[in-house]
Amino acid sequence: MFKKEIRLPILALFFLSLGGLMLHVVHHPPRAEDLFNWIPVIVGVVTVFVLPFLFNYRSTVGLAFMLTLLAVAVGTVTMAYYSIDNWDTEIYPLTVKNVLLHSTLKDIVTLFAKVPLGLLILRHFRPEANT
Repeated sequence: MFKKEIRLPILALFFLSLGGLMLHVVHHPPRAEDLFNWIPVIVGVVTVFVLPFLFNYRSTVGLAFMLTLLAVAVGTVTMAYYSIDNWDTEIYPLTVKNVLLHSTLKDIVTLFAKVPLGLLILRHFRPEANT
């Protein structure tokens, strides 16, 4: 079903997306009273179940890459907002160590792993863009 040459990068993208979706559902379950938690669920479902198929075809790989960049941007902004909004300076004073270990920065860095994977797939289908 998936092209042999790009099967592994698509699979890696799938597992990154699935892991992120499962983390969000466990830590921030979507409820009717908290609409903010629905954003990562909706974006996560699209990145898990739609993007792998869009990345598999030359005609839709550009759209898939743009949606990946959009998902990374949305995830970065919402996670940074959540971290800033829920920061407790009594428990974790604002230090470099606490920002690195007790914020969503580590999750944002993990999310950025999707960009080079998407670019690798894009360059497979459009090698003329490798300049």
